[in-house]
Amino acid sequence: MPMTSSKLHPLVARWLRADAPESTQIDPPDWDTWLLRKMSQREVVLVGGVLVDRAVLRQRFACVSDRCAPGPERGRDRSCCADTFVSLSRAEDRRLENRGVDLLGWLKAREPRLANHQGRHFYRDDSELGLARPGGRCVFSQLDEQGRIRCRLHAYAKQARIDRGELQPLSCRLFPLIVVDRGGGRVLLTVVGSHTRRLVGAYPAKRYPCLADASLPPLYETMRGDLDWVFGKGFAQALSRQRTADGEL
Repeated sequence: MPMTSSKLHPLVARWLRADAPESTQIDPPDWDTWLLRKMSQREVVLVGGVLVDRAVLRQRFACVSDRCAPGPERGRDRSCCADTFVSLSRAEDRRLENRGVDLLGWLKAREPRLANHQGRHFYRDDSELGLARPGGRCVFSQLDEQGRIRCRLHAYAKQARIDRGELQPLSCRLFPLIVVDRGGGRVLLTVVGSHTRRLVGAYPAKRYPCLADASLPPLYETMRGDLDWVFGKGFAQALSRQRTADGEL
């Protein structure tokens, strides 16, 4: 059955309305000018009630974490877990703070680099409200036996029997997607790229192995679960149909 309208996950809706890091910025990104320009270029399409940047439909993406782990062999490649500063919304900070003591104890048994960290705010950057990166990578990251970089919040949430959305910052979960509240019930969906990176302070897409490899599958396939979690079941399939329709133009 074709999808007629999206339904934002309540956690995402609250994040967009009041808690997103962007809402605390003194000089927020000028998404209005960006959106008007993209609409004039016919690069924005309405899918399930969501304003979708056509770059989302064209983007290839898959997590290739074996190419993202910090080290000299990585060269100029960048990683969302090692190189990107992750701001926390007020609600995200509160949820991590509430689990802080237990979470730190669990992590210390697995992460020697956190041996000297103390307190329920161990995860915070000292200068800004965001995730710390001790040792050159996210405080919650893991390097597995194959040298791949992973998020330990997945495993912690599973053993604690909670949804990882209750702990993992949304900007982490959604990378490389960008979700922007335009007011009046309008939501914009775009992606990290040359046309958005200055608005969100990202590296050029060609520096991310997960975005620069043209042989990777389409983003709407690899992120199907997260897309449907954010916008409602069937949204990823609606993006796929739109991409097919665009290809037939």
